[in-house]
Amino acid sequence: MTNCVWKLSEMPEEARARSRVISDALGIPSLVADLMAQRGIRNANDAEAFLRADLVDLEDPNLLNDMEKAVERIIRGIEDGEKIVVYGDYDVDGITSICVLVDVLASLGANIDYYIPDRIDEGYGMNPEAVRSIARDGASLLITVDCGITAFLEVQLAQSLGMDVIITDHHEPHGELPSAVAVINPKRHDELYPFRDLAGVGVAYKLVQALLRTVKGTPNVLNPPDRLLDLVALGTIADVSPLVGENRIFAKQGLAKINRTENLGLKSLIQVCSLTDRIITAGTVGFVLAPRLNAAGRIGDASLCAELLLTDSPGKAMDIAEILDNVNSERQDMEMRIFEEASSMVETCGGQPVDSVLVLANERWHPGVIGIVASRLVEEFNRPTILISLDGDEGRGSGRSIPEFDLYKALSLCSGTLLRFGGHKYAAGIAVSRHAIDGFREEINEVGRSVLCEDDFLPKILCHQELVLDKINLEVAKDIAMLAPFGVANPTPMFLSTGVILKEYRSVGAGGRHLKLRLSQAGREHDGIGFGLGYLASRLYPYLEKEIDLIYTIEVNEWNGIIQPQLNVKGLRVAENHA
Repeated sequence: MTNCVWKLSEMPEEARARSRVISDALGIPSLVADLMAQRGIRNANDAEAFLRADLVDLEDPNLLNDMEKAVERIIRGIEDGEKIVVYGDYDVDGITSICVLVDVLASLGANIDYYIPDRIDEGYGMNPEAVRSIARDGASLLITVDCGITAFLEVQLAQSLGMDVIITDHHEPHGELPSAVAVINPKRHDELYPFRDLAGVGVAYKLVQALLRTVKGTPNVLNPPDRLLDLVALGTIADVSPLVGENRIFAKQGLAKINRTENLGLKSLIQVCSLTDRIITAGTVGFVLAPRLNAAGRIGDASLCAELLLTDSPGKAMDIAEILDNVNSERQDMEMRIFEEASSMVETCGGQPVDSVLVLANERWHPGVIGIVASRLVEEFNRPTILISLDGDEGRGSGRSIPEFDLYKALSLCSGTLLRFGGHKYAAGIAVSRHAIDGFREEINEVGRSVLCEDDFLPKILCHQELVLDKINLEVAKDIAMLAPFGVANPTPMFLSTGVILKEYRSVGAGGRHLKLRLSQAGREHDGIGFGLGYLASRLYPYLEKEIDLIYTIEVNEWNGIIQPQLNVKGLRVAENHA
């Protein structure tokens, strides 16, 4: 009834043995220990650290290459009264990185300013005109956040104009490094830092850790003020960084801070989103808060977001939060129109796309939102997708991919047809000549045909454990929540139950978009909700009081003062069909 492949995660005996050791040593439920063992946690010490996710477990920032050089140059700049400019990206990761660095440098008395390039007019990363403008305004130290690792020419230009440059970034380097005073990036090829997957804001946080340690002169001072952790969590989660290692610490501790934030801008945004009395989770950040902050950079002025998060004026904070909410609504309308247009352009045969990799172009598409639409098309067709916004002779594209297709590697193989490209396995950006688009489409589809098969085009859901419904209660739901926050590399646990009796069902929500279920097994009944599955209501009557299989997550649901476990249903199928 839901069109996807269900795969039950394997639990080898070696993993079961690790789970038993973890469960016994920590006194935690076997289900939680099983899930931790499946996630590669190998022993009780690692399991304890994972659950604790404490700031004391953060790595020493001075383990990062060039950290001491950067700190020494920044301190000299502060002492000499130099004008320091922080140059950051226009997304949430870049904006929070700017705010973390500006906040700390300002508190240390620095003459500090920041620069965010316009997404449409300037594009991603450093650009020569911005560098010249910053130099004309008297800056002598330029610090990049969430960008700069490939800005070879721009760094040379800055130096020729009398500015020193410190780069902090987390994107993949292209071979050699720019000739900056310091290049701090956990993905440097010569880097031995224990955790490679920091977001840009995580790298900025490590810099201010090291800076404050040096300024205070106390080796034990590892962390900046905890008021910054809400921003670090915001940027880390919004950038879809793996929520393991240091990122898990930032996310867990930062979410706790977000739920009691003193940041006026963030507090106002939470209020505008009607979240004031609700617990904010990683999902809330990813699907509610971050889109509003990103919307400004996509179709408006990203500097509004930095103003929001740095202001000490309640009135200004509320005004900006309301603007961002309105801009986000405009972005959603634009996104829907482009999605409908792009979907209609997909050439199909028997209902399936003809191409292995979808490459679509249009002059009416706003370059700031095509990445989001590409993600939606990947969900719709389960194929790598690149959307291109045309402007004159050049097109700017944004691509998203599926796990079986390394988009960055594929673009590297097609680089001869492109003007520029960058990104990683799952997301990338390109620039391409209008006249080269057809050739690029054919070339990347040749790559697609060589590495993808029909099975790769089927969406897949990995079920972590099989359960009988009578094992699910409020305690189990709370136990599973111990593993939160969930995200990339630490997914929400997915469960499979077979032979469940469908007792009741109905569509709920605006337009009947969602599906409400009453389910029974082994004498135990449970409520279930299938978000976005309301369309199934018209098909379920033949299965009423019959057995079905379902996949779901387990959540704690509170409604009208009643707290109980709820099944968040992701898929249904006829019980007899176990293929």
